Amino acid sequence: MTASERRATGPEHGAAVPGPENGRAAVDSDSDPTAESWEHDAAVGDSVPGRTGERDPAAAGRGRDAAVANSVLGTAGPGPRCRAAGEPSRPAPSPVPLPMAAAEDYRVAMDSASMARSLAEAVDVMDRLWQFGGWEVTQTHDSLRPYLLEETYELLDAIQDGDSDAIREELGDLLLQVLFHSRIAEAAGEFTVDDVAATLVAKLVHRSPHLDGERIDPDADVETKIAAQERAWEERKFAEKARRSCLDGIAMAQPALALAEKICSRARGAGLPGDLIPEELTVVRLGGPASAEERLRKATRDFAARIRAAEDAAEVGRGVRAPLAGADWHTYWPH
Repeated sequence: MTASERRATGPEHGAAVPGPENGRAAVDSDSDPTAESWEHDAAVGDSVPGRTGERDPAAAGRGRDAAVANSVLGTAGPGPRCRAAGEPSRPAPSPVPLPMAAAEDYRVAMDSASMARSLAEAVDVMDRLWQFGGWEVTQTHDSLRPYLLEETYELLDAIQDGDSDAIREELGDLLLQVLFHSRIAEAAGEFTVDDVAATLVAKLVHRSPHLDGERIDPDADVETKIAAQERAWEERKFAEKARRSCLDGIAMAQPALALAEKICSRARGAGLPGDLIPEELTVVRLGGPASAEERLRKATRDFAARIRAAEDAAEVGRGVRAPLAGADWHTYWPH
């Protein structure tokens, strides 16, 4: 079998990833032509077009997959492992049975490594587009806004249609927007896509304490778990932002109906009595000299201004900036 034929058996062509099957671990790559071709790719490291001297992350990534899987299998004690690129050959040992948990860990590790490689390739493609110096480098965060909005609506359409293939494609288009905006920021010396991912991870872990050691009873029912998650999320979000108003952080540029729903929800969560929510925000009337969108947007902005005015008046009256109870909202509500 030639090297190209061996490479054609790799996961890019739909073959199963070498790994534990029926509770048995994969053996050393000497007995696996697919693994051997991966090692060759990783060792050669074909150059990326336009980026002399850099290794192709797709080829190098295949060598890293074995390392990730080995790190998982290493936690299960001595046993068979994948050979990393450049490691001397050894006689292939007989398959060694693995506990089912270890076999599953191996599969998860290989899936994670493949996912990381695909994301790295996407970042690399965006980088190559940028380095070409064409249309991409003329764009700004502001010029890309219409594309971001359009891709978002196309994803919403795909979700509405229940079309999983279209959802996958549109999610990819949104991922492109993330990569594009990050590349623009990187060129300006502001942040990179790595910073974006690290910020997201830090936020999720901090606002989800059960991910970082704080225990939530795993045997609790779903409603109890959700209540604990929401409570921790809001408490930690409030501590992070130190916001002065219950409306801080709401995107005011969103469509009027979504904006009205968000502001009403946030206000109710802050204890605002329902009788202070104007009818214009609960009943949308079509027709008339002005568009329903603009009427609702104006009424929503007016309502938001009254909420902020009540919060400010309460701070002056009580001498401290603190959440308002229902009676406080009525006391300080502007008339």
